[in-house]
Amino acid sequence: MSPQMEIHLENIAISATPNQIKLAVAKIIHTSPYTRHSKLPLNLAVTIYPPKNGPVQRTRHGALTLPLAAVGEEFLSEFGGVKPKRTIVVGTRLRFTKSRNKPRIDILNNIRRLPFVDSTEEEQRKSLITHLHSSRILLDAVQFGWRCRDGTFSIEWELPCHSHGKVSYDDDRREFCIQVFGLEDTRLIVIHVASIGWASAHVDSNQDAVVALELQQPPSFETGPAVALEELFTRLHLDANAPTPRNRPVRHRWQALDPTHLEVAPYASLMLRLVCAEVEHLGQFRQLSRMAHVRLQDYAMPIARRGLFSDPVRQLYHKWLRHTEWPIAFQIESLTRRCLVDLKEALTLRNSIRWMVTERGVAQAAAFLQHFITQMKSVYYHINWEDESVLQFFDRCASERAAPSQQRRIGRYNTENETFQSLHAIVTPTTYHLDGPYPERLNRVMRWYPKHHDCFLRVNFVDEAHLQFRFDRDVDGREFIKRRFGDILTNGLDIAGRHFKFLAYSQSALKDHAVWFMKEFVDEETQELVTPSTIIKRIGNFTHLVYDPKLIYCPARYGARISQSFTATDSSITAEAEEVLMLDDIWDPTKTWAFTDGVGTISPELARAISNELRARGRRANRGRTYPRAFQIRFMGTKGMLSVDHTLAGRAICIRPSMIKFDAPNSREIEIAHAFDRPGPLYLNRPLIMILEALGVPYEAFHELQNAAVADAQRSVQSVGRSAELLEKHGLGASFKLSSVMLGLSKLGVDNLLWDEFFEQMMDFAVNHILRELKHHARIPVKEGWNLVGVADVHKYLEPREVFVHIAPVSGGSIYLEGLVTVSRSPTIHPGDVQVLRAIGRPPSDSPFAKESLQNCIVFSVQGERPIPSYLGGGDLDGDTYCVTAFEGLRPKRMYQPAPYKPAKKLLLTRPSTMQDVADFVTEYLSSDRLGHIGKTWLVIADQSEDGIFDDDCLLLSQLHSDAVDYPKSGNPVPLEDIPRYKFKAQPDWSAPEISGKPDPSRFYASQRAIGKLFRAIELPAVATVDRALRTQREQLARENMVTLEDIYEDFDTSDNYDDVGEAIREHVSAYIRLTRQDKTLISEMWGLAESYRADLQTICADHTLSRSRNAMLTEEEAMVGTIVAQCSQARRRKNEISKLREHTAGLVQDIEHQLAGELGTTAQTSLRRAWVAYRISLLTCHQFGARSFGWIAMREIFDRIKAIEEDKTDES
Repeated sequence: MSPQMEIHLENIAISATPNQIKLAVAKIIHTSPYTRHSKLPLNLAVTIYPPKNGPVQRTRHGALTLPLAAVGEEFLSEFGGVKPKRTIVVGTRLRFTKSRNKPRIDILNNIRRLPFVDSTEEEQRKSLITHLHSSRILLDAVQFGWRCRDGTFSIEWELPCHSHGKVSYDDDRREFCIQVFGLEDTRLIVIHVASIGWASAHVDSNQDAVVALELQQPPSFETGPAVALEELFTRLHLDANAPTPRNRPVRHRWQALDPTHLEVAPYASLMLRLVCAEVEHLGQFRQLSRMAHVRLQDYAMPIARRGLFSDPVRQLYHKWLRHTEWPIAFQIESLTRRCLVDLKEALTLRNSIRWMVTERGVAQAAAFLQHFITQMKSVYYHINWEDESVLQFFDRCASERAAPSQQRRIGRYNTENETFQSLHAIVTPTTYHLDGPYPERLNRVMRWYPKHHDCFLRVNFVDEAHLQFRFDRDVDGREFIKRRFGDILTNGLDIAGRHFKFLAYSQSALKDHAVWFMKEFVDEETQELVTPSTIIKRIGNFTHLVYDPKLIYCPARYGARISQSFTATDSSITAEAEEVLMLDDIWDPTKTWAFTDGVGTISPELARAISNELRARGRRANRGRTYPRAFQIRFMGTKGMLSVDHTLAGRAICIRPSMIKFDAPNSREIEIAHAFDRPGPLYLNRPLIMILEALGVPYEAFHELQNAAVADAQRSVQSVGRSAELLEKHGLGASFKLSSVMLGLSKLGVDNLLWDEFFEQMMDFAVNHILRELKHHARIPVKEGWNLVGVADVHKYLEPREVFVHIAPVSGGSIYLEGLVTVSRSPTIHPGDVQVLRAIGRPPSDSPFAKESLQNCIVFSVQGERPIPSYLGGGDLDGDTYCVTAFEGLRPKRMYQPAPYKPAKKLLLTRPSTMQDVADFVTEYLSSDRLGHIGKTWLVIADQSEDGIFDDDCLLLSQLHSDAVDYPKSGNPVPLEDIPRYKFKAQPDWSAPEISGKPDPSRFYASQRAIGKLFRAIELPAVATVDRALRTQREQLARENMVTLEDIYEDFDTSDNYDDVGEAIREHVSAYIRLTRQDKTLISEMWGLAESYRADLQTICADHTLSRSRNAMLTEEEAMVGTIVAQCSQARRRKNEISKLREHTAGLVQDIEHQLAGELGTTAQTSLRRAWVAYRISLLTCHQFGARSFGWIAMREIFDRIKAIEEDKTDES
C-alpha cells in the first residue's frame, strides 16, 4: 500500500471548522494535476487540536492527513513553507509544513476506505439541532391515555411538570427524550422516532399548546440523577455554553415511572399528550419533527377523563378473569394486553362471552375469542366505530362464525400427529402480550400430561419491539434485566389470576431468550399435585453421577441436562431392557479425543420399526422411500445420534458413554428429534465465504454461483415446473407443499400461471426472499453440495482424513462422492474450520459400506490423532450437520492448522444447584449472551484488517466464539472487555442494516472482500405487490358474508367459473369420480372446514408480523411462501418469526389434510370426493381471504388421492 502523509497545520482561525478546511483543501487536490494519482476523489481528514492551557489563543494548530504521500509532497511544493506559491484562506491564511508524526491509524483507515463526502449539509444540520437544543421547549404536563372510538383522548395518567419538563431530540440516536426534573431524580420518557405512528401539534380547545403522539410500541421509562437547584435553570434553558460532565451519568430503566403509573402503563402507553408551557414552543417542536422526518398534523383531539383503567375498573376486570375458565381468561387478557379494547369495553363483553361458553363450550368459545382478536386487529382502523360498538361487533362476529356443528373439532392438534396447542407470553419492559394457542411439536414432558397442555406457558423476554434486548451505553441494562425479567424468573408471572412459575427451557429456545413456565395442577391418573419440582424429579437423577460428578454443582449444565426433556421430538417405540446394549467409545491413543463422541448404533430391524412408526403417525410423506439410516434421539438420559450397523441382529440399540447425560432409567421410549431421510441443501454464508477467500478461493467462484442463483430466481416464473424447482431448492412453500402441487399441475399440461395475479404475487415474494437472503446473508446455493449429518465409521474401514458419502436424492438415484471434498460446519470462524478430505467413492464389494451405505450421512474415520469433526468449529457427532461439496471451484488452495477448541471452564458452585440457581443463570444469560456480537465483530475485523481472518484479533475471537457457544452449558460468559474492538469506526457496507436502505457513505465503506462485492452485485427490486396485496386483503376481510352456504348450494353444479387450472383439475378428477350432485351434508362440512381454516390462517397472519402496529398483518401469499417481506433491524428476529410462521402454517395445513382425507379407513375415492368439494368451494369463494390457499391444499389432496387410487389398481392387477 502506498505511503501516507500527515501535514502540520498552523494559524487556524478560532472560527474555522475542520469541515471548512477539509473542503478548501479538497478543491485543490480534486483537480488536475492531483487527480492523476487516483481515479476517485481522494478522501482526507482535518484534525484541530484543543487549545493549550494559558492565555487565550487567537489561532490554533492541527493536522491534515492524506492517504497518499505523493499527493502530500506535491501539495506542500505549492502550499508549504514560509513563502508558499499558493495560499488557502479560511478566516486566516493557513500554513502547511510536513509533520514529524505518523498519521493516526484509525484516521488513516477511515480516509482510505470511506469515500470523500461533502459534509457541509450534515454540519448545517447539526448546527440547526444545536440551535434547537438551545431553545426552550418546556412542558407543563405529560399525559398518557387512550384514543376512544369517538376520537376522544381519555387522560388515564398524568405527570405534572410545572414548567420543569422539556423535550429534546437526539439525531444520532433518532429519539425524542422527555425530561421531567425533580429534587430526587429526573424522570425520562424516551421515544424512538420509528415507533411514532401518528403525531399532531396544535392548540386545543382550552388554548393549551399540545403535542399528541400515537406510538406503535411503548416508550422507554427511565430515571436519571437529580439536579441541583442552581443547575436546574441551566438545564431548563439549555445554556449552550454550560459545562458538560465528562462521564455521562448512568440512567436507570423501569417498568413505569412510579407505582401509580405501573398500574396503567401496560394498557395506556401508546397515546400521550405533551402540554407545552408556551404556544411558541409548538413551532420549535415542529422544527425538531422536520429534522426527525416525523409528519405532523394539527388535529386537536377532544379530551376527557373517562377512567377506562381506573382502580375500580381494574379490580372488577381482574375479579372477572379470576372467576373465568382459564382458556377464556387467557384470550380476554390477550385482547386487552394487545390494546385492542379498553377495560370498560372488555367488561361489556361479559354476558356475551358467558352465553357463548354455555352454548358452545369452553373450547369452542376460546377458539372464537382467538378469532375475534384477529378480527379486531383487521378492522381496528378500518371500521366506523360510531355506527357499531365493540359489543355489537363481537355479537356480529359470533353470529357470522360457523356454528359448532360446522366447525372442525377443537383440540385437533393432538398426540396422534405429535403436536399440541402451546400458549405463549411475550414479556417486554412495560407489559406482557399473550399469543396462541399454536400447534407445536411435542416433547417428553408434554407427552406426560396430555390433558394439561394449557397449564404450560412458553415465555419470551424481549424489548418493546419484540427484538432481543439491546443495551444502551447510558442505561443500566443489566440491572434492569435483573429487576424486570429476573424478578419474574424468581417470583413467577401472574396472568388472569393464575400464578405461573419458572420450569425449564430447551437449548434452542434459550438462544431465543425463551423458557417454559407452568401453573400447578392435579394429575388425574396419580391424583398428585404437579409442580415444577415434581416434574424435574420425574425427568431423572442429576446427582452423584459417576460420568459427571460435578453436574449438579454447575447451574447452567444442570439446566442444559433438564432441557433434553423439552426438546421437540416425535415419539416412536419403546425399547425393552434386553434391547439396549452398552458400547465403549473409540478414543485416540492419548485418550484425549473420542471419535464416537455422541453417536451410538442401531440395528436395521429397529431402524425400520421406528421409521414405520413415524410414517404411521403422518410425520413422513415419503411413503415409498427407504428408511433413514441415522436418527437424532432422546432416550432415557441420553442424547445424540444412532446410525445403522448392519452387523446388529434383531432389535438392538447401542449406547456409548459419551451419549449419557443423566440417569432416567424409566424413560424407555425412543424419541426422535430428527430422522435424516434425505440430504440437506448446501448454502454458502458470509463467514464461510470470508474463510474460503482467505484460503485461496477466488471471488469469481462465488460470483458465478450467485449469478446462477439470481438467474434461476428470475427464470422461475416462466413455467410452473421451474417455479416448483425454485421453491424446493430454497425451502419455500414447504408448509403448503407448493412444489409438489406445481409439479402435479405441470403434468396436467398447465405450463404457466402468469395470468394468475395471486400466483404472480406469491412468486414475487419468493424471489424477493431469495434475493434478500443473497444480498444480506450471502446465502448462495452450491451445486454438488449438501448438508449432511455426521456419523462414525464403527467398522474402522476408513483411513485417517477419509470420509464416505453416499447421497440418495429425493428425486431418485445415487451419488457417491469420490476424491477431494471440502468439508466445514456452521458456524465457521477459524481458518482451520474448513478441511479438504478424501472421499472414497463407491464402496468396494468387500467393504462394510457395500452392505450398508449409510445414505445421506457423512461417515468420518475413527483413526488418526484427532477426530476430524473436532477440527470443524469444535464439532462432534451428537447431531451436528456438516457442509460437504465436491465442487472444485470452492476447494481451498491452502490449509490452516485447526483451532484446539479447548472446553470452556465451568462456573461451579460450592453446593448442589437448585432451580433458583438455574433461574439466576437464565437472568444472567439474557444480559451476557454475546455470541452474535462476537460473530459480527470477527467478520468486521476480518474485513477491516489487512491480515483478514489471520489477524490476531480474529484468531482470539474464534476461541471466544467457542466459549460463547459453550456458555449455555458452562455458565461462564465471555467478558465484554475481552472482545476486541473494531480496527476503526467505519464499517463495511455489507454490515449496514437492511432497514437503512443504501449504506451511508460517511459511516460505511465499500468492502473489497468477496462478501462486499457479492453484496453490491445484488439489487433488490421494490416489492410493490405487497402493498397492493394488503389493500386487496383488507377489502376481502371488510366484506360481510360475501358468499354464503346457500350461495354455495346454488352455484355448486350450475356455476361455470373455471380458470385454466380449475378446468385441468376438473377433467383430471372426473376420470375417477362423479363431479355433480354432491351431497349437501358434505358440502356443508367442507364449507365449515374452509371457514374455520380461513379464520385460523387469519390469526396466524395477524400474529406473525414484524410490526407491533395494532392492525399489522401478513398477506396470504406471504403465509403460503413462508416469508415476511417487511424489513427488520435484527435478522434473527425475522428468521425466528418466519420459522414460527412456517411451523404454525404447517400444523394448520396438516390438520386440513387430515380433515379432507376423512376418518381412518375412508376409501381413496371418498377422500377424493371430499377434496374435490373443498376445491370447488375454494373456486366459488376465490375473492375471500384464505380461499386461494385452501384451494392449493385441496389440490394437493386431490393429487395424493388419485395417486393412491392408481397404486391400488396396480396392486390389484
